[in-house]
Amino acid sequence: MTDKTLRIIGELMGSVPPTGTFAARRTGSAENLLIEVEGVGPIRLPVTPAQARRLCEVARPARYGMREQTLLDATVRDTWEVPRERVTVDERQWRETLLPMLDILRAELGLAPDCGLSAELHSMLVYEPGQFFARHQDSEKADGMIGTLVVTLPSTFTGGELVIEQQGTKVTDRGSPQELSFVAFYGDCEHEVLPVTDGFRITLTYNLVAKGRTGPDAAAFATHPSVALLAEQLRAHFTTPMESFHDQPEKRPPHQLVYLLDHQYSQQGFGWDQLKGGDAARTGMMLAAADIAGYDMSLALAEVEDSYEEDDYTSWMGIYRQRWERVEDGWKCVESLDMEFDEDGEMVEPVPDDPASLPVLSSLPLVPDSEDVGELRGSTITLTWLIDRSGASGEPAVREVRDEELCTGASKSTLEPFASEIEGYMGNEGNNANFWYRRAAIIIRPRQW
Repeated sequence: MTDKTLRIIGELMGSVPPTGTFAARRTGSAENLLIEVEGVGPIRLPVTPAQARRLCEVARPARYGMREQTLLDATVRDTWEVPRERVTVDERQWRETLLPMLDILRAELGLAPDCGLSAELHSMLVYEPGQFFARHQDSEKADGMIGTLVVTLPSTFTGGELVIEQQGTKVTDRGSPQELSFVAFYGDCEHEVLPVTDGFRITLTYNLVAKGRTGPDAAAFATHPSVALLAEQLRAHFTTPMESFHDQPEKRPPHQLVYLLDHQYSQQGFGWDQLKGGDAARTGMMLAAADIAGYDMSLALAEVEDSYEEDDYTSWMGIYRQRWERVEDGWKCVESLDMEFDEDGEMVEPVPDDPASLPVLSSLPLVPDSEDVGELRGSTITLTWLIDRSGASGEPAVREVRDEELCTGASKSTLEPFASEIEGYMGNEGNNANFWYRRAAIIIRPRQW
């Protein structure tokens, strides 16, 4: 049975040990970090409360980006940002600490030794008591950016923990009163800064840029004990006829195998030499198995749509619809309609809310798999971008992924959606909620397909 084959393939791929972690933490000496802030002067480390208050005086409320807009919302991001042009770091001395630390963090993130990891200063942030940064994902702010480095300056504070989460696993950093705290993490990780309860938390945030990487090494898995078995299961997948469908009158073997990877990628930040953490190792193993079995392999981006529906029906004829999309620091309602019907059953012309007037929320108003969204009715997967072995890229000729072609990696329920649409009370139907996820995938297909 292909279901069994898909399960075995998933287990074999899941057995590949990750080459690194999604977030790496280290501490280091502050002696080589010399900072001067215009209007404040040289910053002494550890930072005193008096100096922290002076930093707040020259700072501005931190903003976030939504498309071409720059917005403020203290319910999502409440912190002070010192303008980048006011901050001067003695780079020649600082690199004596930063460069060796970047090499350590590179290895802990699972990036290969040939990867050149650099850090570009993005901002200086100051959190005073009560301030926080709600759960969010960082956007790609530079070519080759794979993540973020947060350097917390030594100071005495409580609360203000930086919490990074990936697929249910959390890494927490509380800073240090005497040393620098370094935390590097991939850009698709959800993270937040909890409210500071006392003192001041001061950080330098950097864009992590990776260059010079090579793709996954199939040769490194040539002698792996699971590769031959994985190749055998691939052959079984492509030689086992499946039940026929309305558009397929006869049984046939699947045309492809789609294996979902763990991390999320943008189209710009996706490629054989841009895979993150365990995705690179699993891709290397699948590449070795595909070569043995004689199949072609590509990388792809996919969108997963989960549809939920309540069983609690109603005869009320009103209709409402909201669409929420992720912005850099939370969730923004980009469409809001409330439609009703008059006594004659005619729809009253809806008056849409102005999305710009609606606040950004730190989390979705309805959460997938919660009691409020009803039962999961189905999932559909659509391929949106394909990269073949030569590196050539473009839209795939075949976009639909059937159930018998799909092998999941980590459960998609552990990922945050990038969009949500809620629609309620249409005649005798209950509430409907759809959630969209972006996933990367490995695509295996027979040659000459």
